[in-house]
Amino acid sequence: MQHILERLTAKIRQTDGDQHSSDKFRLENLLDHELFGEILPRIPGDDLYRFTGHPDAMVDGGSLTGKTTERRKPEDRLLPSSMRDTHYRTNIKVHDIPTILDDFGDSVKVLSLDCFDTLLWRKTSTPRDVFAVLADNPVARRLGIAPHQRVSAAARAYRVKPLENGSGEIDLGDIYRFFTSLSREERELLAEAEIRTEMDVCFAFSPYVELIRLAHARGIKVIIVSDTYLREYELRRLLARHLPEDVMQSISKIYCSVDYETSKSDALFQFVIKECGVPAAQLLHIGDNDVADAQAPRKLGVRALHFLPFDHEVTDFLRLQHAASSLIVLDQAAPEAVILPCYSPFRPIFAVANLQTYAPETVIGYMSFGPVLYAYARFLIDEVEALQQQGKRVKVFFLLRDAYLLSAACEAYARKPVGKPVRIRKFLAIAASFKTRADVDYYISGIEHEVDDFHATAKQLLIPPEVTELLVRIAHQSADPQTAFHQLLHDDDVLELIFKKSFDLRARLARYISKELNVEEGDTIIFADIAYYGRTQEYLSRTFSEELKVEIIGRYLVASDEPYRPPNGKALITTSCWDYDLFEQCCILKEGMVVDYDLEGEPVLDGIKLSERQYEMVAKVQDECLRFINDARSFFTKSGVTHEFSILQRAAHAALFRHGYMPIEAELEYFEGFQNDKFMGPDGTKTLFHLDGAWKNVRCLPSPYRLGAFETRSLGLDFVFSGLVQRRFQLDLRPEDMNVRSSPLKVSVGSIREYKVSSLRAHPLHDGYFSIMLPYESGTSVKMLLGEHYVWLQIEGIQLLNNARRVCSDVSSSLDLEEINRDGEIYQCLSQASAATIRPVDFRQLKTPHYYHVIFRPLVLRASDQPRKPGASQ
Repeated sequence: MQHILERLTAKIRQTDGDQHSSDKFRLENLLDHELFGEILPRIPGDDLYRFTGHPDAMVDGGSLTGKTTERRKPEDRLLPSSMRDTHYRTNIKVHDIPTILDDFGDSVKVLSLDCFDTLLWRKTSTPRDVFAVLADNPVARRLGIAPHQRVSAAARAYRVKPLENGSGEIDLGDIYRFFTSLSREERELLAEAEIRTEMDVCFAFSPYVELIRLAHARGIKVIIVSDTYLREYELRRLLARHLPEDVMQSISKIYCSVDYETSKSDALFQFVIKECGVPAAQLLHIGDNDVADAQAPRKLGVRALHFLPFDHEVTDFLRLQHAASSLIVLDQAAPEAVILPCYSPFRPIFAVANLQTYAPETVIGYMSFGPVLYAYARFLIDEVEALQQQGKRVKVFFLLRDAYLLSAACEAYARKPVGKPVRIRKFLAIAASFKTRADVDYYISGIEHEVDDFHATAKQLLIPPEVTELLVRIAHQSADPQTAFHQLLHDDDVLELIFKKSFDLRARLARYISKELNVEEGDTIIFADIAYYGRTQEYLSRTFSEELKVEIIGRYLVASDEPYRPPNGKALITTSCWDYDLFEQCCILKEGMVVDYDLEGEPVLDGIKLSERQYEMVAKVQDECLRFINDARSFFTKSGVTHEFSILQRAAHAALFRHGYMPIEAELEYFEGFQNDKFMGPDGTKTLFHLDGAWKNVRCLPSPYRLGAFETRSLGLDFVFSGLVQRRFQLDLRPEDMNVRSSPLKVSVGSIREYKVSSLRAHPLHDGYFSIMLPYESGTSVKMLLGEHYVWLQIEGIQLLNNARRVCSDVSSSLDLEEINRDGEIYQCLSQASAATIRPVDFRQLKTPHYYHVIFRPLVLRASDQPRKPGASQ
């Protein structure tokens, strides 16, 4: 390992020596309100689509409402001096289309059109809605495909492709490859079903159809250039379905980003220019994405126009209309609305039991978790019997620590032991799976970019801490640390280290399996666990199924419905989210986590980190759970009552959901201070919820979407239901949609030589607080002209955020005050000229755009800003 350390250390020194400060933002872009909207991810699909303001948004910026004042050099221009576009035109609206060729005279030899949302439109509100139509296709219905699964599979395909070949472009095959529970034939059927669905929902936008005819009549060559996961022959099928024959014949070439393994924002237009055989200035491109269709081709000299089908007001209106379309199910009358029966099979048990209603462990264990575990025990035992009837030799293993209570529940239900507890942990199952670079890439592709923690990834790959620190330092010297870090993991010596560590662990784990599980060739192994993603089963199957010649399946209490789930996994409850950490903590065995196996295959346990008090409280809940199962088993046996499995399943889901989202006061008090020891805090634990912290957290968020379920409960059920509705329907709502109020703030950004003054609108949060995003540039000051609108106000905090909206630094103390008295968070503006300047802080290592996030609460407005009374003269 020493040579790795020496090589990486030398690389750091070389990079430090060659380091140059990055280019700064142009000042004219610093207060662009579009810049401070939601960070735009690439939505899996064809052309880039702006799903701005997704409810996952944490903060949002103010929007410009007034004129700007600036000192500029006479030669400063909004367009680069190298741009040679007729009349400096940068965009095009629908009414401009018929005459756009006239504007360019004879200078255009090639007309290039974007495909989706330009030439081809969809009947759906957004591209994502196409997947809802797809889900109603007979093939998708038969396979149980949901829209979000299609989106999730594409997101993972986009993550894995750069790791495989350095390209960010994927095709339908890449997407459906991650429906791992389906066969190859089923995945191919789904891909074809998607193309046919697109044929059904697309239509040609007639103004561009006529533009193609005009161009052809003038002898102008017509091409289509699209960022799409459809191959050229697939897109051609789609276009031929909707374009008139003469228009289709007028299109001489179709460029698809996936065929060239590069997007329009990267190098696709370089191929276009070369193959068209004309100077870039003789090519006119039109498309609906500002970056991909306008900014990128202009850099190459192409005359590019950004197609704006709607004004901002219409766009916002349509976005709200789309949200309303998702919610009409709440207002529909039967039988259009889905109305399902609500079952309560355990009421007689509660009636005859000697319940101490106000004992919290009884409410939690007997009345809530007990019914869930009863249903799971029935589910698992039914599954075992069904497999045995198929002639399979079944062995059940409960994965400790979490499945301890599941094992006890099944034993109480069956009145005999069911299976055997084993000490196999997800972390170790994954760590033992790295045999090839493809195995490493498979693991990395499962990490969402937003939560990619380099140290956690390296730890999972068994990279020693000293090597990890060097890798992380080198990665952060890059403009794209995430990509750089993943590339560093591909270095031969780093991979060799990973493979060696994984091989050794795999050998120790294999000894444990051989010794403790006593499996034989041909066995069907059931891993029973609380689970959710089923990663332990997934990785053990990848690593040991063929070697041991066994079938490994999972039977879980709760499972995700993600497409890349284990093919042989089933669960009592399937859901799209996990909010049941407290239930999981009540199921664990009192012992430390298994952290390794010794050379003899004996598990090595970590020390116990959770408090004795928490384990005592968990034991009380577990006793009540088992008491319920014994009571229910006895009552139903004696009375001869049987229940269909579907009834028990729905009742269990309702009980778990009620606990997660509508806990009563006794539960909130009982679980206060509960911790989870699976986290990497200073002591390896994390408190699961903070009731007091919820009030502070909600002041920083435009909606309750990101708050934990228990925390949200302390704010009221209206917050709980709002968060559930936003998540369930994936509503495309911006912070300003949550409340129509705003609060004004005038700011000045710049330096002594050049500055820009703008009037912004801060968006409302909770409890009277407002949020605004301001630009950060090294060496540039941001002055908030607070006295313009406020006499008294409270500033909760000012934080520096990166592009991913993660906090980099708290700069609340870096304020220079002018004519302002301050007492803690309270500020008194002594005059209309009162101002607070965020002192320039130089973070030279920052490579990407960063922003100041300011949270404040107006207390007393200046007289000119007082709201007018009803009936007052205007």
